[in-house]
Amino acid sequence: MPNRIYVIQERCTGCTACAKVCPVTCIDMVERPADDKAKGVKWPRLAVIDEIKCIFCGACVDTCNTLGEKAKKPDIFRAIVMEKETVAPTTPILDPALFKGVWCYAEVRHGKLMSTAFELLNIGRKLAGDLKEDLSAVLIGHNVSASAQDLIEHGADKVYVLDDPMFAQFVDEAYAAALTDLIKREKPNKFLLPASTIGRSFGSRVAISANTGITADATELAIDPQTGTLDATRPSFGGNLMATILCEKHRPEMATVRPMSFPRSDRQPGRQGKVIPVTFDASQWKIREKFVEFVAEKSETQDIASAETIVSGGRGLGKPEGFKLIEEFAKLLGGAVGASRAVVDAGWIPYRHQIGLTGRTVRPKLYIACGISGAIQHLAGMSSSEFIVAINKDPQAPMMQLANLAVEGDLCEILPLVIEEIKKLKG
Repeated sequence: MPNRIYVIQERCTGCTACAKVCPVTCIDMVERPADDKAKGVKWPRLAVIDEIKCIFCGACVDTCNTLGEKAKKPDIFRAIVMEKETVAPTTPILDPALFKGVWCYAEVRHGKLMSTAFELLNIGRKLAGDLKEDLSAVLIGHNVSASAQDLIEHGADKVYVLDDPMFAQFVDEAYAAALTDLIKREKPNKFLLPASTIGRSFGSRVAISANTGITADATELAIDPQTGTLDATRPSFGGNLMATILCEKHRPEMATVRPMSFPRSDRQPGRQGKVIPVTFDASQWKIREKFVEFVAEKSETQDIASAETIVSGGRGLGKPEGFKLIEEFAKLLGGAVGASRAVVDAGWIPYRHQIGLTGRTVRPKLYIACGISGAIQHLAGMSSSEFIVAINKDPQAPMMQLANLAVEGDLCEILPLVIEEIKKLKG
């Protein structure tokens, strides 16, 4: 039944109250027809509603009913009737039992599996174990089938492989369409993607197309033992709070996971699993994007994400020029330059160097913190480093308490001496 609104003519007094409250001015007062007068209706005017303009807000109905209650006369007012269409759900009520398995997207760049694939398999294995479900990896690209065994040896029970020339280069729409098509066919329960440039780019497209939700930039993942839902925790309010986000009514539950939030899974040589080739019919999807060219960013400094040694600077440097010491120290050690949020916000160094919940999460073999007190959001981004050295005037600073080696003193005096000694050792 479509939306319908009408006036019971013999009850309408023509008081204009309904017309005054109508937000779209779709009610007019007209002369009452002769038939009504013949029936003895004494009110000369009548409300008429334009159903095309009406937005069915119900304001006129409420007003007329209120007047009827106040008048306490059974034969007038309460004259407007609105019948709203009952809309059936466009999708059936979700049955979680139909969705099984934990999936991890195995990102490939330039023909090589990224380390995030193994990080996702590590946490994915734990989630799958808690759910007592299979762990699967999804591999998309061209000439990537050989990588399937690598994923199996790192924990995947199954690997879905979309190996096609159309996936030789990353194209948002094509990757999202292929993944959505696979999700709708196979119905996974949970789906993890890396919070990388690629994962962030097309993960949200997949969530919308699959009619589900996605938690962006998760740093912690767990299965609720009572409900079996995914508890995805991520930084909020600039890293000052941690929010746990649930997706209770849709499947798969999706999350992009911040790189290096979890260690890589261990390799088990010879481990057996199932490789499932997948075909994708692009003609059934509207793909407008085309790959034109890949232009690599030129940078003279090492990327902190892959560096085994990182030297980071904070407010304790005193001024922007203090980073010249940090850069020289890092170069001598063959490492990368990191920074705290405070100095990035102050404009001392570009954002790409920021470490912490609102920057990059790192896991180097050696992390040297120079003049960084150690705010919670910074510690969360580097506390998994294998060995931490802190140089600070304040022995009670959180970073000094966390460090494997804490050096108390003025870093502007200490660093030049250390740099000089390293130069002597190098000859």
